[in-house]
Amino acid sequence: MRRAWAGVVAVCVALLVSLLAASTAATAGFKHGRYAGSTDQGTEISFKATNGGVKRFSYSVTIQCDDGTTREFTTGESAKAPISENGRFTAEFVTPHDSITSVVDGKLKRRKARGSIETAGTVEGGWECHGSVAWSAKRQ
Repeated sequence: MRRAWAGVVAVCVALLVSLLAASTAATAGFKHGRYAGSTDQGTEISFKATNGGVKRFSYSVTIQCDDGTTREFTTGESAKAPISENGRFTAEFVTPHDSITSVVDGKLKRRKARGSIETAGTVEGGWECHGSVAWSAKRQ
């Protein structure tokens, strides 16, 4: 009788271990490391993805202003964004000298990432500027 229960317990333990391993892999859903790619404007974007989130962003985008000029927004700080269970993240950057905010939305899946960057705000002189660009990246 003890042998029969030992077999049942062994099967249950093996099933539990395999379920835990599968759920961990499904939750992560992406590879950790450095990602690099480009925006629709042809500029580079890069960041690092870890268990703690996405960090070390580097990108620049060109935005249009109401006075007919264009401005370049370049990340000058390191924002950190948590990654949800389905691989989504949102990071926000604000310029210190102008009132421009740039928000990076993205999704990581396996060795790829993609998303959008929405940038808007007011520059010196009171002009409104804005821009939206898509991006994609791969794990390096």
